[in-house]
Amino acid sequence: MSAVSIKGVVVGAIVDVVASVALGLPFVLYAMSKVDLSHIPIAQSSATVTAAIHDSAPLYAGQLAVGLACSVLGGYVAAWLAKHDELLNASLSSFLCVALGVYTMATGKDSNALWVQILMLLASPILALVGGDLMRRLRRSRPQPV
Repeated sequence: MSAVSIKGVVVGAIVDVVASVALGLPFVLYAMSKVDLSHIPIAQSSATVTAAIHDSAPLYAGQLAVGLACSVLGGYVAAWLAKHDELLNASLSSFLCVALGVYTMATGKDSNALWVQILMLLASPILALVGGDLMRRLRRSRPQPV
């Protein structure tokens, strides 16, 4: 049996990214409601909304917290699907977040401060590991059928 569950890793990665986008959308919609986009050129609307999020510490912290929590969720799902080597599979499920982070950093499309970008790159696999550890602990605490 292979230690890596491709299905677990890929599904966990997709859950992480899709949940981050879906759960982060309310923050974007709220920021859009606070900014008058009718007088801003379409090309600048994205940057304006991003600036509005970054200018509000609670909004920015909330959006970051959602993204980090989704890494835990992705790791949990990866470990749950893998049913073995939970920590390995959970950690590997962060590959998509890390790849997207490296891409946005390399292309200059990430609007976060450099220290936040680096912190997020490091936090994603660590928090995915936390999700995998949670699944592993839950699995071990359940009584095994005889």
